[in-house]
Amino acid sequence: MSENLMDASSRVALAAYLHDLGKFAERGRLFANHPDLDAHLLLYCPYHEEGRWFSHRHAAHTALALDALQPHLPDLVAGDVAPFVGRRAAGQDASVNVTDSLVNASAAHHKPSSFLQWIVATADRVASGFERDEFDAYNRASEKRDGGLNHFTSRQLTLFEQIGTQATQENMLRYRYPLRRLSPRNIFPVEATACEFRDDKRAQQEYAELWRGFCEDIARIPSSHKANLPLWLDHFDSLWLSCTHAIPAATAFGVKPEVSLYDHSRTTAALAVALWRWHHATGATDDAAASRLARREDFGEQKFLLVQGDFFGIQDFIFSSGGDNRKHLAKLLRGRSFQISLFTEMAALRILDVLALPPTSVVTNAAGKFLLVAPNTEDVRSRLAELRAEMDAWFLDHAFGMAGIGLAWTSASASDFLRKTSSSGGTPFQNLMKTLRAALERAKYQRFALCERGGRVYTDVDFPHGVCSYNDRWPADDSKEGIRSSALSRDQIKIGESLLALDRLLVVTADARSELRQGAELRVLETNLFGYTLAFTGSEASTGKFGQLAHQRQLRRCWDFSLPTTGEAEQTQWNGLARRFISGYVPRVSPSDRSPIGQGKYAAIVSDELPHAGDLKTLDMLACEDREPSADDLDRWRGVAALGVLKGDIDNLGQIFGLGLQQPTFAKMAALSRQVSSFFTLYLPWLLAKEFPEIYTVFAGGDDFFLIGSWRNVQKLAHRLKGEFASYVARNSTIHFSAGIATQKPGAPISALAELAEEALDAAKRHNGKNAVSCFGETVAWHNWDKIEQGLTNLNELSDDARLSRGFVYSLQELVALHAREQAGEPQGAMWRARLAYRAKRFVNDSSKKGAEDDERAKRTAELRTRIGGAGIEALGTAYRIVLFNHLYRLRDR
Repeated sequence: MSENLMDASSRVALAAYLHDLGKFAERGRLFANHPDLDAHLLLYCPYHEEGRWFSHRHAAHTALALDALQPHLPDLVAGDVAPFVGRRAAGQDASVNVTDSLVNASAAHHKPSSFLQWIVATADRVASGFERDEFDAYNRASEKRDGGLNHFTSRQLTLFEQIGTQATQENMLRYRYPLRRLSPRNIFPVEATACEFRDDKRAQQEYAELWRGFCEDIARIPSSHKANLPLWLDHFDSLWLSCTHAIPAATAFGVKPEVSLYDHSRTTAALAVALWRWHHATGATDDAAASRLARREDFGEQKFLLVQGDFFGIQDFIFSSGGDNRKHLAKLLRGRSFQISLFTEMAALRILDVLALPPTSVVTNAAGKFLLVAPNTEDVRSRLAELRAEMDAWFLDHAFGMAGIGLAWTSASASDFLRKTSSSGGTPFQNLMKTLRAALERAKYQRFALCERGGRVYTDVDFPHGVCSYNDRWPADDSKEGIRSSALSRDQIKIGESLLALDRLLVVTADARSELRQGAELRVLETNLFGYTLAFTGSEASTGKFGQLAHQRQLRRCWDFSLPTTGEAEQTQWNGLARRFISGYVPRVSPSDRSPIGQGKYAAIVSDELPHAGDLKTLDMLACEDREPSADDLDRWRGVAALGVLKGDIDNLGQIFGLGLQQPTFAKMAALSRQVSSFFTLYLPWLLAKEFPEIYTVFAGGDDFFLIGSWRNVQKLAHRLKGEFASYVARNSTIHFSAGIATQKPGAPISALAELAEEALDAAKRHNGKNAVSCFGETVAWHNWDKIEQGLTNLNELSDDARLSRGFVYSLQELVALHAREQAGEPQGAMWRARLAYRAKRFVNDSSKKGAEDDERAKRTAELRTRIGGAGIEALGTAYRIVLFNHLYRLRDR
C-alpha cells in the first residue's frame, strides 16, 4: 500500500463527501449573516442574469461550513495536502494555481472550472444519474417546490412507499422521515403531517439543532486519529450517517427528496476517488482532461471498476457440528455469525488497503456481501486477481473449503450510471445492475478456481490431535483437558465470550500483534484474518491507549459495535468511533433466573448448574422460557420445554432492487440496501432487548434473519416483526417477508434445527404470493395469523372455563382432517360437523354438575360448536392445527 496515494485518495474522498455540507448548514441558517457569504456566492454559485439571483446557494455555505469545522478536521490546508494545493508558503511562486484547494473542489461542484473541481462535480452528477440536459435544468432550478414547501420544510420521502406502486408523484405519497438523529425508532417513516410543516422558522430550528449535535460530536473523534486519514474518515462516516440519514440530498424543484444526504455523499465520494485515480494513473489531469469531463466527451470510457464480494457457505459454517460442542453452543453460534461479518469486513479492508482506497469507497456491506468502487486500470485488475487467489488460499488453509469469499469485478463508464430510460426499454443503470448480479452469480460457481488449470483441488493437512470437537470437518491443532480444538473454533468461542463484556474492536496490522496485551479489557483473537490482527476492547480509556498505533498506521480500523440499550427508541447511535452494525442481541442469565423460583422453571431440562448471572443463556434454558408455574402448585411448572427456530427473509428482493425503483440511480441503490439491512441490524436488536429478551440472534442483517427462542415466544416475535416491518416499509403491501418456524425438543443438533427451519421457510415461500408463515407443518398467509391468535384465545378460554380434557382437544385434530377432505370435495368430510356436535354434547353432559339445567347444557354445547367449529375449524381449516398444538404445548408438564 502506498500511504501517500492512500492519503491523497482520502482527501479526494473528503472533498467529494462534503460537497453538499452546505445543504445541512444553510437549512439551519448557520451562516446567513456571515460577512463572507456574498463573496462565496460569487465564487461557487450559478448566477442568473434574468431575475438577478444565485441558485444553489448551499455551495457557498459548503465553503463557510468547512472553514468553521477546520479545527476538528485533519489538516487540509498546510503541509502535504496532495492532490490539492494548500496555503501558499513563504517564497512560493505566485504563479502556482491555488484554485485547486480542497475547499474549492468541494464547494465549486455547481460552478466547476479546474480539473479537481470537475472530478467532484462529475461524481456528483453520476451518483444521481443525471443526463446533461437534466442537470442543466436542475442547475437553473430554484429551491421553491409544489405545495408550499421549500428546501427548509421538505422532509425526505421513503423509497419503500414508491416500490411497485403507481403512487410515485410527491403529492400522492403519505410518508416522510422525521429530521432526527439515527436511532432504532427514527429509521421508521411517519405520516407527512407528523413531521412536514410549512413553517420556515420551525423547520430551520430543527436543522440548527441537528447541526449543533453534529458539531459537538465531531469533537469526540479521537484527536490522535486525525493523522491517519482513512481511520479518521471511517469514524466521520459513521457520524455523518447518524446526523444526515434523514436529510434529503436534493430539494430543488422537479427533483423528489427521496435520497438522503448520507447516501448521496458516500456514493459521490466513491465515484470521485475512482475517477481521480483513473486520471491519475493515466496522466490525464490537465485542463484538457477537465474540458473533456465538462463536455462529457469521455462519458463512454470505462473508468470505473465495481468490485463485489460474496461470502459463500454461511449455513454450513454457522451450523457445523462436533461431538463436544453443546457446552459452548450458544457462544459458538454467536461467535460464528460475528466471525462471518469480520471475514467480509476484513476482505473489503484488505482490498481497500492493497488498492490504496479510503473506507468511503465501499458503497454497501451487509449480510456477507459488499460492493466497492475502484479505478479501472490494469494494475488494479492485476492486484484484484492476486487478492482473489490470496483469499482462496486463506480459506482453503483455515476453513478447508467449507466457506470462502467470491470476488467479481465489472467495468463501467459514467454513462452506465444514467437513469433516463432508453428507447429499447430499461435504463443504463438497470442494465449495469443486471451485469453486476450476473458476475456475482458466476463467481459463486467458480469457487477456489477449482476448474482452472493448476487450481487447488485438495489441501494437505495433518490431524495431530484428531478432529476438532466443535467442528468435525476441521482438524484439531491443540488438545486441552480432553477437548480437541482448532484455532478458528477457539476464536469463535472467544468472540462469543467477548461480545458479552466488550463492544469495540481494534484492527491492527499483523506486525503490531506484539503491541497488544491480553487482559480483561483486551482480548486478542488467535487467527490473523488476511494479514490483520483483531482484538476486542471495552472502555473508551482502554481504546484510547492506541493513539501511537494509529499514528504509525498500524491501527487500521477501530469500531464500535455496541447495541442499542433498552432505553428510549430515539437514542442516538454514536459513541465517537466508526460504527459497525454487526452484532446481535442475545439473552443473558439474570439474578432472578438463579433464584429458587427461577431455577424451578429450568429444573426439568437443565441438569447442570446454571451459568452465572451475566453469562449467555444456554439453548436448553431458552427452551424453558414459555413454561409457567401452575396455579394450583407454585413448585410445579407446566408447559412444554421446546425450542422455536425462526428463519425468514424478504420476498422477491431481487425484483425490488431490479425493477421496483423509479428511475434507479447508484445513490438510490445504496440507500435502499442500507435501509433494508437497518431494520434487522438496528431496530431488531433494540426490539429484542426491550420486549423479547429471551430470543437469541444467530444472524440478522441484509434481508434475512435466523432467531432461536422458546416455541411460543418465537411465534409472538414473528407476528410482531411482520407488523413492524409493514410500518417500516410505509404500508406498501408489495414488500413483505416470509418466515418458517420449526419446533424441536432441546438437545437436537443445531444442524438439524437449521435444516427444519429451512424446510419451513421453503414451505412459506411456496405459498401463493409468498408473504406467509409456516408453523407446525401448516402454511398460512400472514393476514390469517390474527385469526390463529383469536382461535387460540377462544380455545384457552374454553379450556379454562369448561376444563376441556386433553383427550377432547386431541380429538379435534381428526375433525380438522375431515374438514380438509370436505374442502377437497369428498362428501365424507362433511361429517366433521356432526362429530363435533356429538363430542361437544357428550363432553358437556359428562362434565356438568349434578342438577345442571338442560338449557345451560345446551348453551355450553352451542358455545363449543361455535367457538371451535365456526370461528376455529371453519375459519382456519388445517391451520387450526397450529391452535391445537399451541394449546396442548401450553398445558403439558414438560
